[in-house]
Amino acid sequence: MKLAIDAMSGDLGCAPVIEACEGFAKDHKDVELFVTGKKEELEALRVFDNITIVDARDVVKMTDSPLGVRRQKESSMVKALMMARNNEVDGVVSCGSTGAFYTGAMLFVKRIAGVEKSCLMATLPTLNKRGTCLLDVGANSENTAEQLKQFGLMGSLYSELVRGVNKPKVALLNIGAEDHKGDEMHQEAYKLLKDSSLNFVGNIEGRELLDGDVDVVVTDGFSGNIALKSMEGTALTVMKIVKNGLLSSTLSKIGALLAKGSLKSSLSEFDYKSVGGALMMGFTKAIVKAHGGSDAKAFRSAMELAYTMVENDVVEKMKEGLE
Repeated sequence: MKLAIDAMSGDLGCAPVIEACEGFAKDHKDVELFVTGKKEELEALRVFDNITIVDARDVVKMTDSPLGVRRQKESSMVKALMMARNNEVDGVVSCGSTGAFYTGAMLFVKRIAGVEKSCLMATLPTLNKRGTCLLDVGANSENTAEQLKQFGLMGSLYSELVRGVNKPKVALLNIGAEDHKGDEMHQEAYKLLKDSSLNFVGNIEGRELLDGDVDVVVTDGFSGNIALKSMEGTALTVMKIVKNGLLSSTLSKIGALLAKGSLKSSLSEFDYKSVGGALMMGFTKAIVKAHGGSDAKAFRSAMELAYTMVENDVVEKMKEGLE
């Protein structure tokens, strides 16, 4: 197995990526890593026999226009994607700009035959600990009903092949549970999903996303991105409220000390660092987008997701399922 790793494009520079690659290389000696970036900043990786440093003198910044990636052929991001295009690697991992990475993947990596639009999929932590796949979470600003049906097929196949879910339950994110809810596009998507071979269970509202009652939630990229970021913001706010409350008095501080273990265990279930990043679905290679502010733990999780995708031959099985 061969994976290309973009080491330079994240908010925190290459240090977290280097640490993640060191741990991954030790634990997966059967995998060859091609780490793209400024070679002088990646010297620490030269001691590993299964790591090859690919010199890249340019960096795609978070502030760069997504379309500008076309002109940044010497960047660490584009060099990693070009390795996928040329069949030199089986997957790519980057924590760079989502817009630039998605645009680059669209330009340089082939889509699976029959896939009208690729999308971005995130796995949400849920109360029942099963997790729920949400797609699209921001790759597209607009989608058609047919595209939402394809998202449902890809999400269902992923849940079955990677997460081991038998007959994954698929739902459509909407403004109400009734089948007539939503605009014309969502009503049409409801009909297409219902008439498909999927285990479609109907509409789901935003307040139910973290319950874990369904395995796959289908949405257009605009709504999905708002839903995802709303949940992230709410989680951070709740954590701040809890922390401020626990530190508000001597008695509450004692209570916090006693409950520290339980609180830490509960909050860890909703830690994005252990989720593994978002997967760009619909490409002929495993393309994984790590969080822009990923530390070593978060980036390592994204690398493990790419590894799992390739190990389970998900792309080829997805091709078969979409035929």
